[in-house]
Amino acid sequence: MGKDGDRRASQKSGLSVDVLKEEHARLVRREKELDSHFLNVKAIFQKLEETYQSSKGTFSISRYGQLKDMIKGATSDETFRNLQQIMQDTSSSSTSGKGSLSGLLGRAQEFSGEAQEQNKQVEAEATGKSGGKLSSFMKKLKNVTGFSDEPIADEDVMSEAELQRDNARKQRAIQHHLNQFSKALAKLEKLKHDYEASKAHAPPKRYQDLKDMIKITVAEKF
Repeated sequence: MGKDGDRRASQKSGLSVDVLKEEHARLVRREKELDSHFLNVKAIFQKLEETYQSSKGTFSISRYGQLKDMIKGATSDETFRNLQQIMQDTSSSSTSGKGSLSGLLGRAQEFSGEAQEQNKQVEAEATGKSGGKLSSFMKKLKNVTGFSDEPIADEDVMSEAELQRDNARKQRAIQHHLNQFSKALAKLEKLKHDYEASKAHAPPKRYQDLKDMIKITVAEKF
């Protein structure tokens, strides 16, 4: 059953096991890189929120300057360059080559429906057999057929079905990160725009504007 499913997966994807392994290794590296980048981006908003909260005990005259420094720190040119570079690199890698992320996701989705149906049939057959050994049997069966819930780390021991499934999962994770980076960039761009616009206001009005724009920026958690 597992080998038949692998052959059908290979026919549908048009990719060899070696190509799928190379793609899997690349996706693993890219996902780890984006995980690290995401923590750095998240830290920008956390720092903005923490410094804002800690400044509440300061007199308004001193706090006025602190609020400006908070916003300028969060919207530095370096921050924007880093975010734009991350998004550009990820988008480029997603659309290049026949083993591209978007192509792999589509082919993996085609395969997953058929393979999951096969897995259900096997599970149904196993249910009618010895109940005491069922749990152990199903665990082994899922591992063999590539539908284990456990994370897979080594593409060298993965079947084509496992490679298809894990490549698709990693592609979705990468796309999620890309969406988060895009959202973060939009929030910071708005913060910078609102900060520049607030310069036209008198200090009392601007003081309130600065507080409001920071609260809006950190309101939605990543």
